[in-house]
Amino acid sequence: MEAVRDLSSDGRGVIEAPDGQILFVSGVWPGEEVEIKRSRRGKSVVAELQSILTPSTARRDAVCVHHQQGSCGGCPWMFVDYQEQLQQKQNRLSKIAKRIAFTKQTCLVREAPQSLGYRNRAQLKSDGVKLGYVAKGSHELADVTECPVLTDVNQRQLATLRKTLPNRDWRPSKHQQWTTIDIDDERGTPLINQRQAFRQGNSGQNKQLRKWLSAKLASLPMPGSVFEFFCGSGNLTELISQQIKSPVIAVEADALSIDELTARALPNVRPVRVNLFSEPSITSNLPVAEHEIGIVMDPPRDGLKERDALAAWFMRAQWVVYVSCDAATWERDAVFMQACGLFADDVSGLDMFPHTPHIEILSVFKRESR
Repeated sequence: MEAVRDLSSDGRGVIEAPDGQILFVSGVWPGEEVEIKRSRRGKSVVAELQSILTPSTARRDAVCVHHQQGSCGGCPWMFVDYQEQLQQKQNRLSKIAKRIAFTKQTCLVREAPQSLGYRNRAQLKSDGVKLGYVAKGSHELADVTECPVLTDVNQRQLATLRKTLPNRDWRPSKHQQWTTIDIDDERGTPLINQRQAFRQGNSGQNKQLRKWLSAKLASLPMPGSVFEFFCGSGNLTELISQQIKSPVIAVEADALSIDELTARALPNVRPVRVNLFSEPSITSNLPVAEHEIGIVMDPPRDGLKERDALAAWFMRAQWVVYVSCDAATWERDAVFMQACGLFADDVSGLDMFPHTPHIEILSVFKRESR
C-alpha cells in the first residue's frame, strides 16, 4: 500500500515506494492510498494502478465511457470533482510563481463557465476503420463514439463522421500513421489532412481572457508602440487596437493567419510576418524598437525559444503582458524577463481545459528599479 503525496506537472500522482523510488501513476489523487504494480520497460520503471484502497472524497464517476474504459486518456482528471481540480491547479501555479519571487497575491485560477461541452474544435484521427483520439502514451487509436467535452455542434459533427465508417478515403498513406480530421463548431465541414489556423479551444474562457486583457491594457501606461508577438489571426490584436492608440506591430510566422489579420484592416495595426522561433528571421524581419514599447504575447508551448535574439526588444519594454499555455516555459521566460529588468506584477490562471492538468497563465511584467 502506497500513499499519493502530490501531483506531477503532467497530472499523474506522485508516490514514494518503500525502497525510496519516486513513481508517477495515472488515475490517482493526493491523499489516496493505492496498490500499484511496478514493471520495467527498457530502461524505465513503469508504475500501474492496481486498486484504490482509500479513495479521495474528491473522486467522482467519470461521465465519459471512454475514460471509464481507460481507452482514451485525453481528460485524465475526469474522475475528480471540478472544484478540487481548480484547487490543485491554483496550488501548482502558486508554487511556480513563488519560485520567481512573486508573492504579491494569491494566484487565482478562473474556473470555466462549463466543465463539459466546451471544446469548440478538435483534431480527430482515423485509420479508415476507427475514428477518435490517439491514447496518451501509446500509438493506439481510441475509437470514440462520443466526447462529452465537445460542444453540441462538434458532437453532431463527430456523429455524422462516424456514419461514414469504414471509410476508404481515410486510410493513411504510406508516409502517414493516421488521417487527421479537424472539426470546428464555426466551420460546417471538416478539414482532412489540412492544418487550420489557431483558435482558442474554449470560447467561454476566451471571453474571460479577452476581458482580462482589456482591463490590464487600460491600467498600463501608453508606450510609443506595442509589439504583439505570436498574434495569430488577431484574437487579441482586435482588443489591443481598440485600446492602444499607438502603432501596433502584430507579429506572426503563419502566412494564413497573417493574411486573415491583414484582411481585417484593424486600425493602427501593422501585420508583419516573422518567425519568432528563428534567429535569422528575427534579425532580418522584425522591426526595430526605436522607443519604449509594450509587448503582448500568447506563444505556443515553446514560449520565447529565441530569447537572446529578442533581448533587445525586451530591454526596450515598459511592460509585457504574457499569456502562456505552458507553465515550464513561462517560468523559464519569467527568469529571462527579470534579467531584462522586468518583474512579475500580476500572475493568475485560467482553466482553459477542464479535466486536464493544463493551466493557462495570465501575467503582467513591469519594469522596476531594484
